[in-house]
Amino acid sequence: MLILIVGLFLFLGGHSVRIFAEDWRGATIARIGPMPWKGIYSVVSIVGFIVLIWGFRVARADTVVLYSPPVWTRHVAGLLMMVS
Repeated sequence: MLILIVGLFLFLGGHSVRIFAEDWRGATIARIGPMPWKGIYSVVSIVGFIVLIWGFRVARADTVVLYSPPVWTRHVAGLLMMVS
């Protein structure tokens, strides 16, 4: 689960720079140039996406079933669907 959270932080954090740190983003682009900024941005986004997928796979493999509904609830759900 920690890997999933790190992936979310990298991917969403990289995409949120313009919202939360516009001044820092502008200063960094002015200092290093637009093309290196786009390269760094792309690398962070791709790495974050890969870590996000990896973390999702790890978290999905370690899931624990918290609740298993009784079989008869399928019939109740079908009946309620016909009414709705």
